[in-house]
Amino acid sequence: MKAVFVHEFDLAVGMQVDEVEDPKPAPGELLVKTGASGVNPVDVAIRAARHPYAKMVTPPYIPGAEAAGEVVALGEGVEGFKVGQRVYGRVMGGGYAELVRLPANTAAELPDSYSFEEGAGLTVPFYTAWNALVIKAEAGAGETVLVQGGAGGVGMAAIQLAKRMGCRVFATVSSKEKGDFCKSLGADETINYREENFAERCMELTGGRGVDIVVELNACDNFDKDLDAIRVDGRVIVIGTGTGKGPTAEFRVPSVMTKDAVVLGLAVVNLIPKMPEVVRRFTPILREGSLKVHVDRSMPMSDSNTAHEVVLGGKFLGKVVLTP
Repeated sequence: MKAVFVHEFDLAVGMQVDEVEDPKPAPGELLVKTGASGVNPVDVAIRAARHPYAKMVTPPYIPGAEAAGEVVALGEGVEGFKVGQRVYGRVMGGGYAELVRLPANTAAELPDSYSFEEGAGLTVPFYTAWNALVIKAEAGAGETVLVQGGAGGVGMAAIQLAKRMGCRVFATVSSKEKGDFCKSLGADETINYREENFAERCMELTGGRGVDIVVELNACDNFDKDLDAIRVDGRVIVIGTGTGKGPTAEFRVPSVMTKDAVVLGLAVVNLIPKMPEVVRRFTPILREGSLKVHVDRSMPMSDSNTAHEVVLGGKFLGKVVLTP
């Protein structure tokens, strides 16, 4: 099969498509003919050696954490799936390839109403947003949620899930186009962080109370101001440093104290033991067909370097995906 390889931890060194032997599913795995693979900021951060996950892989390696496609083989002990079935799921590395191994306990059937490109944009964004809002923040109806970077993949998912939970949703954006996109997903208010102070705007919109929850995807730039945006006992869910940013951020310790702030970290790898329950609860929602997965660009694997440049530059809405 053909697969994209990272041969060196350096964004200046391009990825390349190589021919490798077809993989075989291990016990508990599905072998899937890839229809599309999701491209995520974490892929870029690992490739740049700016993410802890970089310590878990050694070049040359195949990047990619999510994929959708058709089952072509079942590993020993797999039940509930069949050859020919459309599926999507979390790939434990190796997503940018013509064939991927999906752990059966992180995979789910892809409804016919979603394309493979859309399916490739489900796992990381929606499961991450679920982890942030449902598991970590325990968001409730009537609360106000600020989504930092609402026009990206996780932002797209967080807006929709928060609205479904009965929350009032604010989203930060960098342009009118991104603001309109977030509002089309259900955001009640958008804040252009290039034109106004998002923390001050949050206070204005909440009558001086502050937001209940911040879903933070760019902590290196925003964390200190998040403490100004939240209410007393507010929660900040730290998901990312910001694409190409990190790994440090400065903040005023007294602000954490005076707000009685709850700061919760989140790593996708730590969600894996909880994945079967997440899949069980998320699947009925997905089958309704109301969740939107906006694919901004679908590019061939041969353009994987360009795909990473697009994600790093932030000039996209929703998801960027690769196709074989």
